[in-house]
Amino acid sequence: MPLVVLMDNGATEEDMPAMKQAIIYGVDIMVIDHHHPDGTIDSMVLEHVNPAYAGGDFGITTGMIGTEIARMINPEVTEEIKHLPAVSAVGDRSAAPEAELYKSLVADKYKPEDLKNMALAIDYEAFWQRFNDGRGIMNDILNLGSNIRHHQIVKLLCEQANAAITEQLEASMPNVKTQKLANGAILNVIDVENYAHKFTFPPPGKTSGEIHDRLCSRYNGQPVVTIGYGPDFAVLRSRGVKMNIPQIVKELHSEIKGAGVSGGGHLVVGSIKFVEGMRKEVLAKLVEKIGAAGTQ
Repeated sequence: MPLVVLMDNGATEEDMPAMKQAIIYGVDIMVIDHHHPDGTIDSMVLEHVNPAYAGGDFGITTGMIGTEIARMINPEVTEEIKHLPAVSAVGDRSAAPEAELYKSLVADKYKPEDLKNMALAIDYEAFWQRFNDGRGIMNDILNLGSNIRHHQIVKLLCEQANAAITEQLEASMPNVKTQKLANGAILNVIDVENYAHKFTFPPPGKTSGEIHDRLCSRYNGQPVVTIGYGPDFAVLRSRGVKMNIPQIVKELHSEIKGAGVSGGGHLVVGSIKFVEGMRKEVLAKLVEKIGAAGTQ
């Protein structure tokens, strides 16, 4: 059986069912992830590489770790892929010191705007290619093939992605509801099921993130939380609020009986799932917990 390496995924209890099935068939698994680990899967895998186990956090992205592991396996590939951690840092919005160091390594070849455009093009194309590996076009986006094709495809995909984002936000932004919580955080809530285009780019998570970015600019310097919710899910984005989303998920699961709450992600960015009939209770309790969190 092949070795399965899970990248940017696999660190939490949600991943256990698939792992248990793979283990029955003798499949070896490794996890390389930067999402907050809960320790539940570690006994099931050969290795779990995660910055949290070495005093780091999600700012050290899976793209950074994956590049370093690739260099350990084949040092000769370094020059070809040394810009990938910088693209990953921009795409994952890393504010870690390592992010700036990786960007500086390729500053002579890629401007910040170039890195941002590559990350957006990947995001856009990955949405449409989600059931395919998309290897050829991903190589072109990341400039691992023809430089001419690279510039042409990134330019085209960014134009299409930005047009789709603009159209989405024109519909969504007027329907955002805003309130100030007890801890001083600005809470913004949007029903992405009824006030956003469905089954297209940007999807609910990206839509919520784009809304959050604009509201962070509007409320510059203030703690901001954005919740994009649907019938049975909620996506959270935050700035300046000391939340622990995996912990909040555990508390909601135990405190609200019959809601089937699950989910997770990073400490301050993540998603929550629940049964549709308990949406009102889950969202109310979620807002209550956000309002009780510390701010910075």
